[in-house]
Amino acid sequence: MAEINKKIESYSDIPYFLTNNQDRSMRQSDRNATLNQITTYIYQSLLDFQGKWQTHSRGDSVIQMPNARYLAVGDKIANVTTGKTYLIAEVISEATKGGVIRLNTQSTLPPVLGDVLALEEKNTVNFMSSYSRYYQDLPLVDWRDTISYSIKRREPGTIGNHPFDPPTELKPRIRQYIPDPDHRDCHVAIMGQWFDNLVQFDCWSKFNNRVDELIEWFEDFMYKYIWVWKKNGVNEILYWMRITDTEVSKWRNDLASRTVIYYFKTEKIVTLKEYDLRQIDMYFELDNALPSGFVGVKYGNAPLASGYMEVLDKGFRTYIT
Repeated sequence: MAEINKKIESYSDIPYFLTNNQDRSMRQSDRNATLNQITTYIYQSLLDFQGKWQTHSRGDSVIQMPNARYLAVGDKIANVTTGKTYLIAEVISEATKGGVIRLNTQSTLPPVLGDVLALEEKNTVNFMSSYSRYYQDLPLVDWRDTISYSIKRREPGTIGNHPFDPPTELKPRIRQYIPDPDHRDCHVAIMGQWFDNLVQFDCWSKFNNRVDELIEWFEDFMYKYIWVWKKNGVNEILYWMRITDTEVSKWRNDLASRTVIYYFKTEKIVTLKEYDLRQIDMYFELDNALPSGFVGVKYGNAPLASGYMEVLDKGFRTYIT
């Protein structure tokens, strides 16, 4: 599991809980992810996915990047592990068709297994919220494959077995009470509410065959990283549906689009500080007036073991300590 505010795992990492399955704490997440955090996870994982590489039988300087979408001679590839930068000297098999390239390693050592490589931003798929006017008006020569996301549906989450089915959790409920570590006379109420969410992902490209490849590539990517996102706070992820293919021509650029929808189950957590009960005031009227100085302790109103009681004119006040 990734540390808070650190880069999340890669799909190719061996999950800790698989090799330490006796450790119950590693079989559940220690956090809850919001929709905004989920899209951040997807963005980080997309960069990791596109930077995956394999060795090749043609030599140490020849590698394969099967998930890359753009590779060209002269482009840079960063070795995140060593801090070195390589130039692509030759594209033996173009991106989307194997991605076999030869690196210029004359001035530095080639990458070794375990090194993390990263592509330049211009060679990665663009991932963004909705579809901004800036990208609508980009010249086609500057266009790169784009995946945009938007919230299609969000409702109070089901507490049943199927998404969006009743009964649903219409308001936050208490999940846990814990003592306040900073104030001895307080407790913290942890409140939670489930939400069912449908997130729409639109894949955009210049050509129909290119966008068909892109959406299949994206679906493979989502499948491989599901365990990573679940370990980082996403309760459930389901493939929901793929809708009708479209071509968009209402902007300056004519683009092909494919849309897929995924279901995400999330939990919103809030905390409330509550003061512990310290005093109870009870007032009641008596049918008949009592003699002056009457003390009603003999009627069973003895002080509690945990506190003391004060007799009032028309009732009792109990103090809890």
